[in-house]
Order: sequence, then structure tokens, then C-alpha cells
Amino acid sequence: MSKMSILPFMFISLTACSDEPTAFSSGACPSETNYSQAFLKSDFYSGWKQLHGNGSRQANCKAAMRYFSRGVSQGSVFELSALYLDYCDDGSHILPLANSSIYTGEKQENGIDYDEFKWVLDLALCDSPIEQYALGNMLVKGFITDKDIQKGIYFLSLSAHQEYVHAQVSLAQALVGEGETDVAALWLEKAKENGAHVFAAK
Repeated sequence: MSKMSILPFMFISLTACSDEPTAFSSGACPSETNYSQAFLKSDFYSGWKQLHGNGSRQANCKAAMRYFSRGVSQGSVFELSALYLDYCDDGSHILPLANSSIYTGEKQENGIDYDEFKWVLDLALCDSPIEQYALGNMLVKGFITDKDIQKGIYFLSLSAHQEYVHAQVSLAQALVGEGETDVAALWLEKAKENGAHVFAAK
């Protein structure tokens, strides 16, 4: 299997929040003392708390969506709001992701705020698949962090093993770049099983 037969990918996830885990290693994650008051009062953080309420994941996502939708209009929490909006959504909110620096690996109009970057680092270590994906993607692409493909693959793998579709596709891409085409094909197939449409670019 050649590298060109797999890369690059474009995909749309159809997997809703109710089908994906939201796991954290400690009830103390994250610590509110690490963040600014503006961040803690943001629509993103309000939505995140709704998402981790006592209801079902599907119900929590539904309650959180309106906060994430508002958060994408706030520059200071745009990146996280876009990622979580996609996490909870059915794939219809593509535009925020297209303008996301984390998702594209390139600085977009909003960039990434200090609190957002710190959040990604903290939550990635708290076993959150969304932030593990975000950190892995940044490491692989060398966005904000120094480029470190092996560390990026590590965090993408942690997220992918929690069935996060974006991470599974990004992990496949990174593995192809490292010559691991057989393993990459397995992750790509897993992503398809989890509801991703993946198209090879012509």
C-alpha cells in the first residue's frame, strides 16, 4: 500500500456525542484556579459544565450545544467551542472547524488564547479524548508547540483508543507519514466503523 493511496484525507464525522466517551482520570480535573475569571465565565466553560452534568451524554450534549454555539462567536474561546460543538454535533457545523487553528494546524483569524492552550494541556493529561486529539494534532503539525511527530502520535493514539473519530483519522495520517501504512489503514477502517466518511484526495 503506497503512501499516496491514503493521504490526504477529508472526512465528516457522523458520530454524535452520545456514542463517544468523556473520561477523566480525576474529579479534580481541571482546577479552576488555573484559569482566568473571563474564561470561567465564558460560554465555552458553561457548556463544558453542562456536558459533564449528571444526565445522559446525549441530554448533556443537547444542553451544552447552545453554549458552544455562542462560544464560537467569542474569540477568546473560539477554538475550544468549535471542537466541542463538533463533538456534540451531527457534523452540520463544519464552518467553525474550517476556521479552527487547532483543527487545521495553521494560525487562523482567532488564533488560540492562552487559557485555551493551557486547557488543552491540562485536559489532555486528564484523559479527555478531545484535548488529547487537539494536543496531538498540534504536535504533529508543529502548531504553537515544537513539531514532535512521535509525541503527537502518542496523544492521538490515546484519543483514538477512546473512539474519538477525528483522532483516529489524524492518527492514520500521521502514521502514513512515518511509513506505517498498514497500521494507518487499520485506524482508517476503525474511523469508518465509527461513522466517519473518509475520501482520498484525487
